Amino acid sequence: MTDAQTIASRFMEALNERDFDTLATFLDEDVALDSLTGQRTIGAGPLRMGVMSYFRHFDETFGDMVLMHDALGQRVAIDATARGTYRETMPGFPAATGQSYSIPSVFVFEFENGAVTRLSHYRNIRVFEKELAR
Repeated sequence: MTDAQTIASRFMEALNERDFDTLATFLDEDVALDSLTGQRTIGAGPLRMGVMSYFRHFDETFGDMVLMHDALGQRVAIDATARGTYRETMPGFPAATGQSYSIPSVFVFEFENGAVTRLSHYRNIRVFEKELAR
């Protein structure tokens, strides 16, 4: 595994464990987060708060992870399955009633000097909303 793959893998482990202090150690101070809702957050502190807020709404873990990387080791993608429970209504989404879901998710990490400078989270938002509306 490349250093970038190791960092991305450890990031995902920390995410699943809700270890926000460890997450912060992997981030550049000016990291950009492009979230699944299309919003961009800049900065390690705001990213951390955004992730914590997300988990307040969605009790979610990631499994079945497959790591991919570019030839230079500056980008790593993780294809994963997000499994969770929708526990608190998030603005713009259907009402939360404890719905369970399982949906493919992709994370793309960009690195500079060994730190995550951009993290993008993708999933088919229409399929996700449909799962939550059940």
